[in-house]
Amino acid sequence: MRYVIEVFRSPGGVHGNVVDEGDQQGDTGRRTQFHGWLELLSLLEPPPDAASDENGEPASAADGDSCDA
Repeated sequence: MRYVIEVFRSPGGVHGNVVDEGDQQGDTGRRTQFHGWLELLSLLEPPPDAASDENGEPASAADGDSCDA
């Protein structure tokens, strides 16, 4: 999935839009407004169910790609 991020800087901070270009089945994208960096980051995070496996483990830990030696 691809996103187009429009960021505008003003004296009051940053704001803009995140446009989801849709998937490959031809879905049309949707535009979501944000105000501030934290709100932008929250829009780009995967949904909670997509970020974990069926045991509730984070997807990165479930892959076996741990940093432990």
